[in-house]
Amino acid sequence: MSSNKTANANAGNNSASISNGTKIDASLATSLDAKRSKVGDEVEARAEQDIKQDGKVVLKKGTRIVGHVTQAQARAKGQTQSQLGIMFDHAVMKNGQEMPFNASIQALASSQSAAAASTGADDIVASGGGMGAAQGSARSGGGLAGGVASTAGAAAGGVMNTASSAPMNAAGSLNTVTRSSGAVGGLTSTGRLASNSSGVFGMEGLSIDSAASSATQGSMIVSATKNVHLDSGTQLLLRTTGQAQ
Repeated sequence: MSSNKTANANAGNNSASISNGTKIDASLATSLDAKRSKVGDEVEARAEQDIKQDGKVVLKKGTRIVGHVTQAQARAKGQTQSQLGIMFDHAVMKNGQEMPFNASIQALASSQSAAAASTGADDIVASGGGMGAAQGSARSGGGLAGGVASTAGAAAGGVMNTASSAPMNAAGSLNTVTRSSGAVGGLTSTGRLASNSSGVFGMEGLSIDSAASSATQGSMIVSATKNVHLDSGTQLLLRTTGQAQ
């Protein structure tokens, strides 16, 4: 543990920190289940692309992003819904150094392989009139979701080092897979979550409860119809919200 603290201190002194509002495109490294997970269980994800700030890479593709379960409630008698709370609080560099930060889950989507298998490659991204309709429904989503999207757009600012086509496609390339109520955005043409996305895509029955999410509980994923379960490979769009203490 002492070596981790030393590494953490070194990381703070020698490495760039991540600015608030930074988007991190990541994938869950292990599966999670509200029925089996316990508070304190480690949660691990992997960055899917380099994160740049001021022209420098501060988080490399493949970096481990680590957090823990803050709440796990199975759907049982007397419970109206299943809940799974997740808080991400640091990244572990390849040299072992740790970069502390708090990150919430802005959007979730089924893994790329699962999405392709369930919808067919031609259905993953909407086109033509369908795209316009999807955009219209996204804009008419709840005020909270709209606020999240506008905040997300303002914070994106080129921080996430996406492929050059991704930002142009982000607003128009909306996927046709199932989305949670009030979800905004969708998938890019590469099949990853667009930086302006919020909500849950391609995972029926799940939603992110923004009212229950907090700085202490992290992001709260809920379901009123089944136990919350996230497969390994689930796409995560994380947004940093402050420096972890």
